[in-house]
Amino acid sequence: MEVRAIASGRVNMAFIVNNTNVLTTNGLNIPVYTSSTRPANPVTGQVIYNSSTNIIEIYADGFWKDVTQSASGGQFPYRQIITASYVAGGYKDSSPWKNVNRMQHATDIMTNLGDLLSQNANYTSGANNLVRAWVWCAAAAAFGETTRQTVAFNMNTETTAGSQGSWDMPMARNDCGTIFKEQQYAYVTGGGDSSISVWTMATEVFITGSGTGQTGDASYQYGVSAWSDETVGYFWGSSGQKMTFSTGTTFGLGTANGVQTNGQQKGISSKWGKGYMGNEGTYNEGYNLRRYVSATDSYWTVAKPIGNSGEENFDMGQNWQYMMGMYNGAQNNDGWKFTYSADQGYALGSGSLRTGVPGGSSGHCFWKA
Repeated sequence: MEVRAIASGRVNMAFIVNNTNVLTTNGLNIPVYTSSTRPANPVTGQVIYNSSTNIIEIYADGFWKDVTQSASGGQFPYRQIITASYVAGGYKDSSPWKNVNRMQHATDIMTNLGDLLSQNANYTSGANNLVRAWVWCAAAAAFGETTRQTVAFNMNTETTAGSQGSWDMPMARNDCGTIFKEQQYAYVTGGGDSSISVWTMATEVFITGSGTGQTGDASYQYGVSAWSDETVGYFWGSSGQKMTFSTGTTFGLGTANGVQTNGQQKGISSKWGKGYMGNEGTYNEGYNLRRYVSATDSYWTVAKPIGNSGEENFDMGQNWQYMMGMYNGAQNNDGWKFTYSADQGYALGSGSLRTGVPGGSSGHCFWKA
C-alpha cells in the first residue's frame, strides 16, 4: 500500500493510492455501493456513490442523504428535490388493493406498477425515507381488518419489499394518521388508541413515543388525518393537535384554529411553511381546504380543485402536489394537480390518473427525489 501526501495551502492530505484507487490521474474515485450493500456501520461524514440511484451520498443525522440535501445552506425546501410520487393501496366497494401507481411530476404521467404491496392496505397511512416506502396495518384479505403488520416497497427499484416482523406496529390501528420529520422519524396515532408510535427510518423499528395523540375510532368511522412541516406536524380526528418534533410534545388545537374534527377529510403537506386541512364534510362533501400557516397557526379557506371529495390520497411535491383517488359517494381514480404558491389547481385527465384498479380511496402516498 502506498500513501502519498499532497500539500494544499497549509493542509496536508494523505491519499491511499495503489490498493483502493481512491486518487487517480483522472480524479477522485468514491467507493461504490448499492442501496442494499451500503456500509453496515457508517460514520457521520462518510461518502459513497450509490449505484442503485446513481447519486453521491453522505451519512449524516443517522441516515444516508443525497449530497444535494446539504445544498443551499441546508434549507428545508431543497434538502430533497421531489421528482416522483406513488399512490399505494386503497379500496373500492369493500375490495382493498395491493396496487401501486407512480406519478412523474415533470410530465404529470401516471404509470401502473402493479401489485408492489405484499398485502392489501386500506384505511391506513405510512411513511417513506429516500429509498423505502412503508404502509402500516396491512391485512391479508378482509376489508377493514385491523392488524399490526407493516409492508413496504422499494421506490428506487420499484419492487416489492415484503414485510418483516421487526416492522410490526406496537398495536393494531385502524385508519391511523402519520406525521413525519423528513426522512428521519414518523409519528403514528389514532385507530382507537391515543398513544403515539414513533417509527425510526434509519433503523426501521418502532419505539415508544411521547405526548398524547389522537384516539380516532377503532371501526375507522372518523379516522385521523395529518400534515407535516419541517419542525412541526398536525393531527386531527376527534380533536386537533400540533406536535413539536424537537421535543416530541403535543398540545391541543381547537376549531378556532381552523382544525376540522373529522379525519376523513385528509391533509396536504408542503415544504413552504404551510399545509392544508379538509375544511368540511365527513367521508366526502368537502369543497374547501383550510390553508394553514404553521408559524402562526392561522388559516384561511381555499377551494378544492375537485369538490365533494374526502378520503383523498394526497402526496407531497416540490412546488405542486397531486390527489390520486378519492371518495365522492363512490371510490374513484379522480385526480388533481395543486400548486402551493397559488393555492389552487385543476382536475387531471387521461394519462394522469391511476390505472390498474377500478377506483381507490383511503390509500396512502409517498415521494422520492
